[in-house]
Amino acid sequence: MPKPLFTKLIVQAAVGFFFVLVGCVYGIHSKDDIFIMLSLLIGLCSLIRTISFYRLIQNEAYQVLSGTCIRQTSIPFKKDRQIVLVDEIQREYRLTLDKDSGLLPGHRYRLYFRESDGLDSGYENYSSTDLLGYEELSIRDE
Repeated sequence: MPKPLFTKLIVQAAVGFFFVLVGCVYGIHSKDDIFIMLSLLIGLCSLIRTISFYRLIQNEAYQVLSGTCIRQTSIPFKKDRQIVLVDEIQREYRLTLDKDSGLLPGHRYRLYFRESDGLDSGYENYSSTDLLGYEELSIRDE
């Protein structure tokens, strides 16, 4: 299981658990049954989302893109950044990610995307909605 995906899975599960825990403790303390029910409902939704993400990881229903970031440009009036990644066989991929994504030009990355048909065909555009996670590669990871 790739480390960025495992980390995201653990964070999703922890957030759901602590939301239920805090919500139920506060609901019991304030004797608010509706608050307890809402906390449990949100916890159930979080559990479903975590299980769904776990199944995506176990079934390997994601694609991996490794490459070097060669350029990043800010998109005017948006909170996005256009990033150009080049893989080992010199195919270019354009990614639209959040400005706080942290990808730097000249660094190598491995990005994990939800399965789609577009990653195999040359010059492509991808947005942050399909991005599951990424990691910076060191020299020993190559």
